[in-house]
Amino acid sequence: MRMNKQIVVTDWIKEKPKLGSFLKLTLSSDERRILRGKRLTDCDQEIILQLPRDGKLNDGDILSTNESNFYVEIIAKTENLIEISSNSKIELIKTAYHLGNRHVEVEIEESILLTKSDYVIKNMLLNFKVDLKNTKKKFFPERGAHSHE
Repeated sequence: MRMNKQIVVTDWIKEKPKLGSFLKLTLSSDERRILRGKRLTDCDQEIILQLPRDGKLNDGDILSTNESNFYVEIIAKTENLIEISSNSKIELIKTAYHLGNRHVEVEIEESILLTKSDYVIKNMLLNFKVDLKNTKKKFFPERGAHSHE
């Protein structure tokens, strides 16, 4: 679906409308932090994000636009990640500490850590007693302690 008029994304809405047209906007974890600027939707429609600065974009968010009954849905992009696991919880904690000490983004699950695929980080992780596996999935890193979100 292409529109000739400039589409401006203005705010989040609480519930997905039953009627209306939807554009999908697939974004990486880094791109989901940026709330302003031009983007291309999955169907190559140019849109402008002009969202309030006090929010964040999440997988599944529905955004309103300057066009009546026209919406944008946020889709989290599948990314190349390193899955880190260990039989030793203390090794996993040490690994998380060292990743954090290097300001590396980490998603923390029950028994694994996930971080973006990076050969320098992967080489560092080889120094720990952890298992590494390359994987592709949506990435939802922990927000920093000093985050204003």
